[in-house]
Amino acid sequence: MNNCYSDNRLILTRRAILWLIIAICLIFTAYNLLVNSKINSSVLSLLPKEQTNNVPTELIDGFQNRLDKQLVWLIKPANNELEPVNWWYQTLKKQSFIGEVNGYFDEQFQKKWGEFAFKYRYQLLDIKTSERLKNHTQISWIQSQLYSPFSGISATELENDPLLLTRSSQLNQLSNSGGLTIQNNWLSGQDNQGNQWYMIYAELSDSSFNMSQSHKITSQLNDLTKQLHEQWPNVEILKRGVLFYSNYASSEAKDDITTIGSLSIIGIVILIISIFRSIRPIILSLLSIFIGLVCGLVAVLTLFGEIHIMTLVMSTSVIGITVDYSLHYLTERLLHGNQESPYASLKKLISTLTVALCTSFIAYIILLIAPFPGLKQLSIFAVFGLIGAFLTVICWYPLLVNKLPVREHVGYQLLNRWLNLWQHKQIQWLMVSIALLFIGYGLINLKVDDDIGKLQALPAQLQQQEQKIISITHQTTDQKWFIVFGDTAEQTLQRLEQFSLKLEQAKLAGYFEQYQSINLPSIQKQQQNIELVKQYSPEILSSLTQMGIKTKLPDLNKKQAIITPEQWQQSELSQGRKLLWLTLQSGQSATLIPISGIKNINEIRKLSDVDQGIHWLDRRDEFNTMFAFYRIHLSQLIAGAVTIICLCFIFYHRKYGIKAALKSTLPTLLSIGIALAMHGITNQTLNLFSMLALILVIGIGIDYSLFLSNDKSQTQSALLAVFMAALTTILSFGLLIISHTVAIKGFGLVLTSGIFTAFLFAPLVINNK
Repeated sequence: MNNCYSDNRLILTRRAILWLIIAICLIFTAYNLLVNSKINSSVLSLLPKEQTNNVPTELIDGFQNRLDKQLVWLIKPANNELEPVNWWYQTLKKQSFIGEVNGYFDEQFQKKWGEFAFKYRYQLLDIKTSERLKNHTQISWIQSQLYSPFSGISATELENDPLLLTRSSQLNQLSNSGGLTIQNNWLSGQDNQGNQWYMIYAELSDSSFNMSQSHKITSQLNDLTKQLHEQWPNVEILKRGVLFYSNYASSEAKDDITTIGSLSIIGIVILIISIFRSIRPIILSLLSIFIGLVCGLVAVLTLFGEIHIMTLVMSTSVIGITVDYSLHYLTERLLHGNQESPYASLKKLISTLTVALCTSFIAYIILLIAPFPGLKQLSIFAVFGLIGAFLTVICWYPLLVNKLPVREHVGYQLLNRWLNLWQHKQIQWLMVSIALLFIGYGLINLKVDDDIGKLQALPAQLQQQEQKIISITHQTTDQKWFIVFGDTAEQTLQRLEQFSLKLEQAKLAGYFEQYQSINLPSIQKQQQNIELVKQYSPEILSSLTQMGIKTKLPDLNKKQAIITPEQWQQSELSQGRKLLWLTLQSGQSATLIPISGIKNINEIRKLSDVDQGIHWLDRRDEFNTMFAFYRIHLSQLIAGAVTIICLCFIFYHRKYGIKAALKSTLPTLLSIGIALAMHGITNQTLNLFSMLALILVIGIGIDYSLFLSNDKSQTQSALLAVFMAALTTILSFGLLIISHTVAIKGFGLVLTSGIFTAFLFAPLVINNK
């Protein structure tokens, strides 16, 4: 009977050959896609790509990609010697992965800066100078500079620029530089102890999230740091940059994939050997897992063109679900291989396997609702991976289980004792009561937190260095900005000029301490500046003449050149600020205004006016709000789904009486309650990822009740299969708890506790039959 396929052998063979051809094509496709695709490790790419309040997404992404490439070092040499600073600067310039290095302003640079600022001194009139001209106080300011012993005004400067417009522009720019000054031709700042630190900043030539390069670049930079300390042992160096965090995250993720994936496979292999006492089930199980992973990989790379490192980590948990289909079929053959044909075994299980596939399928499809690319990738990976594993079982297994050993009474005594325990009403009430007490205690201590910053544990050493850099430079990485945008560069600059007046008022009101803005006037403003100087310069020059200072009237009658954004970006004047300006090929332009020392965030938000091209951009706050919105949305969705599931169970078991029908809903309800309670018990906060994990708890956990309530499958066979399936699933998801990523760890905690509870209380369904 074991080898009898009746009239279905030909159909099975054709189906197996067709799936073999498809599988081979998928394997070759996966290889080609991997070669031409990239593995992304950017935390930001896990976040939504939706347009922010009518601000073009391309502008925000453009700024973000540019800022992500920035690297900063602060060097404190012993005895204030500049040799190690210069060595680091020159060494960085030789590295192929560095696109640009800044921080050293030699005489040539300062000369070019001065020449450009002098040439366009009328056009570059700053706000304070404009106000002094209009208020007739510019002459007083000039006098203060003339009589100051520290100003160092030369006769040549006064003769060529009697209004001191170039000096005014330079002082205004320095006043907005935070804690940084030019010292010994180097950009530098002082710490609280008065030590001088020299700042060098660079831009990567490639993305900081290119995982194939980030580790190599970080290693090279670490080697250079060692060389620096070997030559100058007393030198201190601090570093900051997304590259270092990205490399840390990708390294941790690689470790997670290796550890979790390996332990999961080893655990499954040990389980199968202990139950089946044969190598063939292991090979068959690994085959379905492999084909499932290939299908998932092809789907993700085809649809997204890349796969995120976090998707790979979380997708290792899919192993525990893909092997379920193998275990259900192999367990049926193990117990009843001498009583029915492989096709008969498949026919007995096909409906339940299909329902199980559909429930898991629906659970993962729901993840597509969340606007997070990483979760969308996980959803697609899981859906196609499960389909691949399912088709492998139904197409190949009936032809490959010929010599599978049969052990009709494996686990019989243990499973019978387990079932007998659940036959007692007292045991049922006791277990349910304990679960309810556990749930009650956990929910009382449950806390909700949608802070995205707490989803990723960051290395303490890097954080300490960053905080010290912030204290010295007064430049934070909070990503709290105003973004001013427009359809053209001129429109953007005009909007910036109008908004700058509001910013100055807000600063004077004490809403924040400092802001940074580009020093490029619009064409309209440049022309107005020229007219302003033309109008008020005679009065000032007359006053200077009365003071005995000989000057000559600037030649403002001839047409003055206008500075374009392109000229400004290529000039030395844009040094340190060009990152704040971006123009797309479409002509749309934008500029960032970083805000620091925030005192009144609510008043600052009120300055935003999207209709006028002004938007307050606080990425962390926006994502926190979005996390909260989708957490609530998914909570409502889960509540609706659970209601429908419970009604279906009640309807299906109504023939056993209302009490039995209601009892059939307990495995699902208790699994959700325990999963939520675990947050309160373990001091884990409830967030969006918790709700997403709950969806999988429902989709996967319901399978155990479905298999045990299948009238076509003997209870012993179903319970052994469910036991093995639950153990492999718990093993896979449980291992996520050892992940270095907080979000993944919490995800694994919810799934493990929920699925274990669903398995633990699944026998309640058996008693309804």
